[in-house]
Amino acid sequence: MSRKSKFTREEKVAAVNLVLEGRTPRSVANEYGVHENTIYKWKMQLEMDPESAFTEQAEQAGVDEVSRLKRRVKELELELEFLKKAAAYFAKNPR
Repeated sequence: MSRKSKFTREEKVAAVNLVLEGRTPRSVANEYGVHENTIYKWKMQLEMDPESAFTEQAEQAGVDEVSRLKRRVKELELELEFLKKAAAYFAKNPR
């Protein structure tokens, strides 16, 4: 589950703009007190979808996708377990 960011959308956009203006991601990360990879992630999010980057809706969509994928994995695990049991049964009892 994601944590609530301590930075507003405007602060994230400002950090990315500093990088785009020529500052190094490391110096911006030190200034904001975050890891350098966070700056790269913010930059990528802003480049991919500038309109909805850093909004609650975008973050919630990611959480929804993760929960959907977890349900699908569980479903496939159950299906695999059933198929293994069926294969073992038919291997013991040939027709």
